[in-house]
This record gives sequence, C-alpha cells and structure tokens, in this order.
Amino acid sequence: MLTSRDKRILEALTLFRCMTRDQIKNLFFRDLKNPVTAANSVLKRLRRDNYIEANTQWKPYTYFLNPSTVKKHSQKISHYLAIVDFYIELCEFETPTLFHVEQRYGSSFMQPDIFMVWKKRSFFVEIQRSRYTTGLMEEKLERYMNYFRYKGWYSQSSEYADQNFPSVWIVSKSPYHVNIDGINIIQTSNVKSFLQKLISHKEL
Repeated sequence: MLTSRDKRILEALTLFRCMTRDQIKNLFFRDLKNPVTAANSVLKRLRRDNYIEANTQWKPYTYFLNPSTVKKHSQKISHYLAIVDFYIELCEFETPTLFHVEQRYGSSFMQPDIFMVWKKRSFFVEIQRSRYTTGLMEEKLERYMNYFRYKGWYSQSSEYADQNFPSVWIVSKSPYHVNIDGINIIQTSNVKSFLQKLISHKEL
C-alpha cells in the first residue's frame, strides 16, 4: 500500500525524470528528526516493490521511475538534477502553483526547461549549466519571440493569474548580452539573487 508521501515522491519523479536521495530528502523528509534514515528506508522499500530504480554508481544514489523515462547514464541527468535544485530553491521562498518541465510548444517555438507560475507571475525558465555563445542564445530567444508574435500564449493565459506574456528567466553564472523587444528577460545566477533584484527595485 502506497502512502500519500510515496505517491508524492512518484509524482515528483514523473515530473523531474530523476532525483538524488538528498533532493528527495529535502523535499519530503526535511521536517523529520532523522531525514536521511527515513528517506533511505522509504526509497529502499519503493525499490524493493519495483516502483523505482536507482543508479547506485553515484553517491548518494540517483532515483528514477520504474520503468525510467530517461537512460540512467544520459548526459541530461545533471541537467534534470539542476532543475530539481532550482525547484527546491524556489520552495524555500514560495512553492510554485504550477511547474512544468520541458513542455513543448511546437517546432517553430521554444522548448523551455521550465514553465511555472510563482509568486503570481508566470515564467519561462532556461537553466544554463554550460555557456552558450551569444549567437546561440539569441537564436533560442528568437523562438520565444516567434511564440510572442504568434500570440499562442494568449489562448491559454486565462488559466493563470498573470495574463501578460511570461518573463524569460535565464539562470546562468554570468549574464548574456541579449535584449528582445516586447519580452521581459531576467538573468540571475540563482533564485535568491532574483529576489534581491526585486527588493532593490521595490517590486516586492
């Protein structure tokens, strides 16, 4: 019999594709007296019952649904784990009311790493672990501009609190020299620095 927490862990693995033991601990066990022990116990049981799989070559283990939607040694694993880290950091301030990973919008348009509604604002998020050239980033942003011109957003925006075109938030260690008319582009290294920018502009 799956507990409600078991089901939330499986839902998270469905959303994120994979998670480390520590990420699962931080999201679902952090309020317990011995969160590591509790997380290990639950994950061991879920593996035993064939709900999840693990890559045991990495420490702590990285967990996947069974069957997994990604290969355990895929080059994208570190990227997916970075998305989980970003989500955990968001939740330290406020849990997103909506969070989609790699939602597709069409071959001519963008495929953001994340679409989310957070603090009553909508965002497309690009998690940049490797450095793109300015030209490649401009090409990526042009796909957002295509979607903006197409007005595809407005057919679904009534579902969200913020009906303006979502801000494009680039999470990168260093900013890119890019600017697209009509689209609000945010560039920070993490969530905390974004909130500090908001405070400095008296937007909170």
